[in-house]
Amino acid sequence: MLYPTLYPTDFLIHASGMLALALNVLALMRSCERSMRVQSGVAGVAWALNNLLMGAHTAAALSLVSAGRTAASAVTLNSDDRLRHMAFAGFAAIALIVSALTWQGESSAVLALASLLSTYAVFYLRGSALRWSMLLVSALWMVHAWSCDSWEQMAANVITAAAALVGAWRASRATPPHPAPRHPGETRDPWVTYCGDESRLLPG
Repeated sequence: MLYPTLYPTDFLIHASGMLALALNVLALMRSCERSMRVQSGVAGVAWALNNLLMGAHTAAALSLVSAGRTAASAVTLNSDDRLRHMAFAGFAAIALIVSALTWQGESSAVLALASLLSTYAVFYLRGSALRWSMLLVSALWMVHAWSCDSWEQMAANVITAAAALVGAWRASRATPPHPAPRHPGETRDPWVTYCGDESRLLPG
């Protein structure tokens, strides 16, 4: 009886894909906006490794951009509009440049669109609207997963989409908190779930 040979690279592809999937699902199930963004950023690094091992260079590069962008959005969550606009413009430009430098045809165009949509979502959307947009982003990434014939990424997008639906439902039913500002002049979004002293979650 013959058994399929599993090469080290194949094992790493499967392992990195499952790790990224688990991190993505756990992130989308979180009600805390900042925690969701931090954990999604970590998942982005795992997806970058997964795509790099498969030879999908545009996807790998955009996954790294996604990781940095998501971490930046956690830092700017309560910042003024000017800083948020600057961060959005910067990451959108990086996504377009990376897509151009690693262009691999129609798949790169779809991933560039997904990256731009995700960039807008993490900097400007909250609660259920953010999770609905992530559902659309998952659909766009599904096109890439299908073209790479990666069952891990296809499964990841289906499960991530389901987690986004649950997260959107939970966010729509949640009672908006009204936390007190930590210093005079600070404004806080009433639809964001704040999790204790969030300044300790990220360095700086």
